[in-house]
Amino acid sequence: MGLEFERGRRLRARGEFDRVFRKGRRLGGRQFVMVALPNGKTEHRLGMTVGRKLGAAVIRNRARRLLRESFRRLEPAAGRGFDLVIVARADIVGRTQSEVDREFRERVRRLNVLAGARRAAASSPD
Repeated sequence: MGLEFERGRRLRARGEFDRVFRKGRRLGGRQFVMVALPNGKTEHRLGMTVGRKLGAAVIRNRARRLLRESFRRLEPAAGRGFDLVIVARADIVGRTQSEVDREFRERVRRLNVLAGARRAAASSPD
């Protein structure tokens, strides 16, 4: 994967964000909230919301870069395909890449545990 975040890997339309927010599973954290919805594909797509409450444009853009890089680094560990919306929280300001990676890794791990439990429940005979 190059340095550019490919267009097909992004959530762009408002309807896509709305669908994830409406039907997705929320995984909260200190630095960000991850909302995830299975997309039926083998790859993941990422959307982000970084509000003005975080600070000036430079601060918001840094938060986006940190989150995008965490997604790029840890995305193969996320199992089956998900549409992910990340909502940045104020605690992300001033964090290092390794701190954001650590929280992102924990959210992905919880997501896989929850998805695995859901698949097991669906496949078990009653």
